[in-house]
Amino acid sequence: MANVPHKVRNYFKLELLLEHSQILLRSLFKNRYSLFNSGNLWNNTQLCGSNYLANIIGKNKKINLTLTPMQKTSISNGDLTKWDISTLIILLLYDDRPKILTQQQVDREDQLLEELRSIRNRIMHHPTKSIDDLEFNQLWTDLIDILAGLGGDRNELNKQNNDSVFDVHSQFINEENVKEASRLNSLGTQSYKNDQYSDAIAFFTQAISLTDVSDTDRAVFYSNISASRLALCNNSNDEQYQALEDAKHARRLRLIWWKGHFRVGQVYAAINEHEKAIVSFERALVLDPSRAEIQNALYSSRQKYGIQSRYEYLDPRYTPRTLSEHLNETKVDQGVKLSDRLRRERKDPVEADVLKGHQYEHGDCK
Repeated sequence: MANVPHKVRNYFKLELLLEHSQILLRSLFKNRYSLFNSGNLWNNTQLCGSNYLANIIGKNKKINLTLTPMQKTSISNGDLTKWDISTLIILLLYDDRPKILTQQQVDREDQLLEELRSIRNRIMHHPTKSIDDLEFNQLWTDLIDILAGLGGDRNELNKQNNDSVFDVHSQFINEENVKEASRLNSLGTQSYKNDQYSDAIAFFTQAISLTDVSDTDRAVFYSNISASRLALCNNSNDEQYQALEDAKHARRLRLIWWKGHFRVGQVYAAINEHEKAIVSFERALVLDPSRAEIQNALYSSRQKYGIQSRYEYLDPRYTPRTLSEHLNETKVDQGVKLSDRLRRERKDPVEADVLKGHQYEHGDCK
């Protein structure tokens, strides 16, 4: 931890606080779910998740279009503890609200959720993953205010603002189990090198199942099993999802270990979510700037994300509309005839500027 610069530690403290926010978001979701479903509780089962995906999300076009395939897989599995911040915020903002909630309460919660999403995006896409004290203190204060508004305890939340959160905590260690876990990890590593990925997964799974092994070692096992699943998965959504969960588990156990973030990035890259992959590779790189494999993976995802961004313009939804289409939209939405619109824009300089902007968009104006 001593090798991690102070400004980088600031960044990861904010990440830990965001991680803690998921506890509050889960509680809010479970409360709303119960109110909306006649007191029935969310029970973290696959049946509960698949029913919710089919009957709620499947009938809500906005949520359905916003969620990624991996997020939908996570929801269908039903384990609320594995839903990320983005998934929870989408569901809380766009799902139907129980009528028992007052509009004032809903508006307040929505405002807090929007503010949380904004800060989360700012931290996630921070260009350097290195935050000075001035910026850190402002972001920290804003986050604490939001989480306290969602029911969090300020004193407990502020305990995250201490370098001790990165220390290796004392654990009861069973030396025999540690030796056995090390042996299984070595067998799994050799199987991986021999392209025997199913065997590798079996060995790493046995190592993970052993109790009283340090979190540091356990993070290695989860990282290795993630890599094995990814090598084996053959584009299976379930296997990719499990590889992502294993990588995230490794990351949680050792937040400032580069390889946990690198593994998360590898899975996101494999499922073509390169924007998220870039974030994870950048986090890994700031923790170990000299490692070539991170640099190469980051460069590759940046290239692919650039290509994806350019291809958006081939999607009809992103194609710029013609001037006639803009005018016709005005007619449909506002009931304004095209001739009236043209006369009005000649008298109103604001209308004229809008119309001129549409012309410039298509190169029709000099």
